[in-house]
Amino acid sequence: MLTAGISTSSGQFTLIIGENGKVLFDSSEHAGNNELDDSLRTGLEYCKRKINEITNIIVDTGPGGTSRVRTGIAFANSLSYGLGISVCPVSSMELAGIEAWSKYGVPVINSVKSIKGNAYIGLYNKYKLISIKYGEVHDIVPLMVKNINKFVVTGYCCEAIVNLPSIKDKIIIGSSMPYGNAKFLVEKESLFISRKLTFPEIALPITEKTL
Repeated sequence: MLTAGISTSSGQFTLIIGENGKVLFDSSEHAGNNELDDSLRTGLEYCKRKINEITNIIVDTGPGGTSRVRTGIAFANSLSYGLGISVCPVSSMELAGIEAWSKYGVPVINSVKSIKGNAYIGLYNKYKLISIKYGEVHDIVPLMVKNINKFVVTGYCCEAIVNLPSIKDKIIIGSSMPYGNAKFLVEKESLFISRKLTFPEIALPITEKTL
């Protein structure tokens, strides 16, 4: 029984194939076309497995580049429908939070750049994504960390958040970690597979309109 993990929100698509929490194939480690259908075909051939052995699909639903996230989710939903299995949505901010929390053991503020000076800001704590807000950093972050004295910051707006005058009394750890590890879609699958959506329920991209 295989799990297919699809990462959509970093600079390029990444397709992970694994089994029982172990990664068998990572498309980012193999040269070739970055299209998801080609990556899936290559991955199954590499693992010497068949497509009907996939029993779980876990997809990163953003936030991230809108076109890429929507394309990746459409692929995941189509694969889910075609195989007659469920799809499990995971936010990119959750993947980033897992990695930073595991390293630092404090709440995580993750950020993803958007348009017109806005950003997506997420709060992750104790292996749980608490919230995602959309707007300007100086408006969102102070309220999000109001009752938090120490936290780590990841993502595109790290420097801007660290230097906010309104939170200068906090203990802030800046991190260069931009995105979560795509391999977590398989390695941490036990955290996600309970979220199964079966058609007509489908995974949806995280945007300012869907928050």
